Amino acid sequence: MANLYERLKAYGNGEDIPFHMPGHKRKGERFSFENPYSFDITEIDGFDNLHHPEGILKESMEQAAAVYGSEKSYFLVNGSSCGLLAAISACVPAGGKILVARNCHKSVYHGLILRGLVPVYLCPDGVPQWGMSGPVSPELVEELLLKNPDSKAVLLTSPTYEGICSDVEAVCRIVHRYGIPVIIDAAHGAHFQFGRGSFPASALSMGADLVIESLHKTLPSLTQTAVLHKKSEFVDEKRLEWYLQVYQSSSPSYVFLASIDSCISYMAGEEGQRAMAVYEEALGGLRNKIKGLSHIRLFSDREAGAFCLDPSKLVIRADGLAGPELYGRLRTQYRIQPEMCTETYVILMTSVADEEEAFQSLFGALADLDRFCEELRRSGEDRALFAVSLPEPQVVLTPAAAMESSLCSLDIAECEGRISGEFAYIYPPGIPVLAPGERITGEVLSVLSAYRNHGLSILGPESPDGDRLLTVEEEHLSDN
Repeated sequence: MANLYERLKAYGNGEDIPFHMPGHKRKGERFSFENPYSFDITEIDGFDNLHHPEGILKESMEQAAAVYGSEKSYFLVNGSSCGLLAAISACVPAGGKILVARNCHKSVYHGLILRGLVPVYLCPDGVPQWGMSGPVSPELVEELLLKNPDSKAVLLTSPTYEGICSDVEAVCRIVHRYGIPVIIDAAHGAHFQFGRGSFPASALSMGADLVIESLHKTLPSLTQTAVLHKKSEFVDEKRLEWYLQVYQSSSPSYVFLASIDSCISYMAGEEGQRAMAVYEEALGGLRNKIKGLSHIRLFSDREAGAFCLDPSKLVIRADGLAGPELYGRLRTQYRIQPEMCTETYVILMTSVADEEEAFQSLFGALADLDRFCEELRRSGEDRALFAVSLPEPQVVLTPAAAMESSLCSLDIAECEGRISGEFAYIYPPGIPVLAPGERITGEVLSVLSAYRNHGLSILGPESPDGDRLLTVEEEHLSDN
């Protein structure tokens, strides 16, 4: 059996076209990134210390801050996850309350648990026929802040995995009146800063206090590289830096640090700007061609109800084909590897590293599938599609309290009305159908059943088949 290295090398040398992250699309030679073994070092003389930067790393991060327009920018080698954990910990005291968008990444939920926080969920409206979460409205943020004036921060995801952006500027105006910070998980928005007209404004430029961006998702940088930007009067800088030390490796990879520095320098330079202009024009052309197809649907601003939409995400569905089938046909018939699929749609991620040939191959595949969908329509073959909307959570215990309770495993058929002691979600994107401390309602069970029936793997439950759930012991619940 091939080991991991051999399997990765075979994939890299193969013919599959990557419409998935990381954003460098395996073109290291294009971005002048050489053999990493030659500069994989530790904190030796002359190369500074990430946790106490005074030399080259301090200068690199200051240059990044100048590019992004922040007070301070911090290099992250543990991905956006560590930045989100540090931001939450720095802004909200243990046991405190935080307004959190329900469609946040799972690392945010980990932060709630680690700090024992009380979440107040901002539940965005669903997008009809697509089964995804829309933007978080400023009105909802204000409504919940009025009801929860003791909240210590507000955390949103913008853009989402599908590229949906909320009105961050309006949210910041509201939240700042309460004297608390706005944290934006912009893991999928690191490229906005370098756009030349096609992309939304960055969350930092719209007033967010802390913004976390994954370079590797949409820019030419190695997996696990990210940045955290601070521009705020509401965040204690020393406290933030302390928690960055807690959640980052004490042995940061200089290969990753070099990749961050190289990526930002490339994108901010003339070569990167020229490449971005070429990419934006080609992307616009591709999107227009896809819009001309009859049965392949490209997700649009109009359907999203979004403040704006990131065009780099090609979110598509096909008449008569469920998301997993569309994904499978792209991968096996056309050697196109998408980023992910849900029960309804497929996400194809593009970046400045994509070339015209890849876009032509993708459109050719989609045009073929469009004709196949027409044949299905003419044959009258019934392929019912489904799109679920995530139920609004009924929070009974904090996630931390639930996970620290005595738990028992029950057949899923016996769980209605009980309190969950674990998560249940499909990943990606990892938005929970159920989180610890929430009541297991009939609606929750219906969504989980629909996922299983359509062949989607449910992650989180201890039971690998998703047929059992850990629930809080009734005796423990009565004590709370």
